[in-house]
Amino acid sequence: MLYANPVRHIHNWGVIVVEPVSIAAVICLLLVAAAFSPLGLGGGILYVPIMHYMLGWEMTEALVASLTLVLMVALGSSLAHSKSGFADKEAAKIGRISAAPSAIVGVVLSGVLISAVGDIGIKLMAAIIITFVIERTIRKTISEGQETSPEIPVVEKRNQYIIGSSFAGMSSGMLGIGGGAILVTTNRSILKMDAKKAAGTSYLVAATIVPVALISHLIINRNLSLIIDEVGLFVMIAIPLLALASAYFGAKYAIKYLPKRIVTGIFLSVVSISLIRYLIDLTSRL
Repeated sequence: MLYANPVRHIHNWGVIVVEPVSIAAVICLLLVAAAFSPLGLGGGILYVPIMHYMLGWEMTEALVASLTLVLMVALGSSLAHSKSGFADKEAAKIGRISAAPSAIVGVVLSGVLISAVGDIGIKLMAAIIITFVIERTIRKTISEGQETSPEIPVVEKRNQYIIGSSFAGMSSGMLGIGGGAILVTTNRSILKMDAKKAAGTSYLVAATIVPVALISHLIINRNLSLIIDEVGLFVMIAIPLLALASAYFGAKYAIKYLPKRIVTGIFLSVVSISLIRYLIDLTSRL
């Protein structure tokens, strides 16, 4: 059974018994932040289904909460990657310029979709993005070990990079994600970056576009007060800070000590579960 207001149990921790589903959801959110941080992904493709299906949140509130956590992951991971020198600041600058305005467009499209067809439109788009992520991840795993091409300066592929970054920004605003899957793919396929540099550059862009998408959602949907009432200020501050710490240490240590194939396998498994859950919802509407 999904609770109408399960996070309130966390807010009142120590006053009433915390529901197991709420504890499980928080653990899942933090694990996603730690596991996704070395990959250049913010985890939004999993945050939204966790909050929507496990906690029973409406899609509009789940999108805002997801963007908040994605921002924390982007900040924590970009800090870890930048300190290690794994980021292209010139490419990130171009990506930000094109992706930030597109995030606002994505927020508007999100509202249009929900008004027109309900949250089924968001779920359909999310299913498409997740399918794209799975396909690209499998393709990269298969191609590992093959000879790689030399990195291409962003000035030589400026227009293609702008298009890819714009799509990432639009997806961020529409689906409550950071666009990391698209940004990493853009960095690797267009600029031929290695995995670490592609991830670090992705986070530099996401750290700019996600706040734009988040603020746009709060202004357009005017649901900040509702979220505060549902969650409480303590949880609104504590969980994002924990996600920030999880992302920082995940990016700094997980990629060193965990075999890449294990991380990739876990990633594919949990993302596939989200895709299946979305597909069940979509087929039930047919």
